[in-house]
Amino acid sequence: MSGALSREDIRVVQVLALSPDSCQRVRELLDDDHLDYAVAGDPNGASAPAIVSVPVPARSVEHLQERLADVGDDLYTMVLAPEAVLSSRFEEDPYDEVVGRNYRGVSRGELRSTADDLLPSFGIHVLLTVVSAVVAVAGVLLESLAVLVGAMVIAPLIGPPMVAGVATVVDDTSLFRRSLVRQIGGLATGALTAVVTAFGLKFLGMSGPTLAALENISNHVEPSLLLVVVAMGAGIAGAVGLSTDDTLDLVGVMIAAAVVPPLGVIGVGAAWGYPVAAFGAGAVVLVNVVAVNIAAILTLWWLGYHPAEWAALRRARSTLLVRVLVLAVVALSLVVVLGGLADGTFPGWWP
Repeated sequence: MSGALSREDIRVVQVLALSPDSCQRVRELLDDDHLDYAVAGDPNGASAPAIVSVPVPARSVEHLQERLADVGDDLYTMVLAPEAVLSSRFEEDPYDEVVGRNYRGVSRGELRSTADDLLPSFGIHVLLTVVSAVVAVAGVLLESLAVLVGAMVIAPLIGPPMVAGVATVVDDTSLFRRSLVRQIGGLATGALTAVVTAFGLKFLGMSGPTLAALENISNHVEPSLLLVVVAMGAGIAGAVGLSTDDTLDLVGVMIAAAVVPPLGVIGVGAAWGYPVAAFGAGAVVLVNVVAVNIAAILTLWWLGYHPAEWAALRRARSTLLVRVLVLAVVALSLVVVLGGLADGTFPGWWP
């Protein structure tokens, strides 16, 4: 017996067979595939269904589900993640030659289900976005990196970009739209909250920072290659963490680090009359969000989560190319406009 394998490596597929015939067919399939399994209940009982439990590597779950789909309609399949597995019988995966995806991540179905859970309820998403924007404005005014980090922790930014990546590679248009609406709504809510908060604090007599102070505390007043690198790294890390069922909390803070401070700068710059900082920070937010989305989409595709069938693969690939291109063009266009507003190329837009 070897040491414990982490729960990310193994899944337990439980098949609820509703008839003795379906239970027998499931057992014959598992025997043919040389898989270990256990049967709970009476496999020959007509009134009570039997449960067949099969431990398999996480990346092989999808292939097993496809095999079980050919057995019949009188069964249910559930996938469980154990805390640990004490066994040396997983050194060789019987589906190694047919899975096709060498990356030892979760199955496409589990990835899709996990992504769906990453979108919090609309009310919770708005509330956390508002709170994070308020704290970000306070952090900018206090010139406190610690307060800005607190705003990053609060911000619910990890879910929607990761969901957009999953929805693109698995070709789920409905899920992508939900993610896109949530991202646009979240950014608009955060920016509006930051502006309203900053104007409110100014009205109450709060003294504002200088432009130099804004630049020193945030370093997020103009798009830069290094900030894009940070955002791309966050998107890649988020996609890998999502596909391995790993924790995404720290990755969420990393994504927020590229977005939340400039949201605070947008509000403070608008309230205290620093259009260069406000528009530049807006450009930073857009570039970073687009970079995270593109990185997540491309990483999940590269990891092999695209459809396996040729027709579905071509459709998903076309969708990916179109979305990546549109995201890039929109981001670059807005950056040009915001940059022009910031440096005075388009005069008359700022009082």
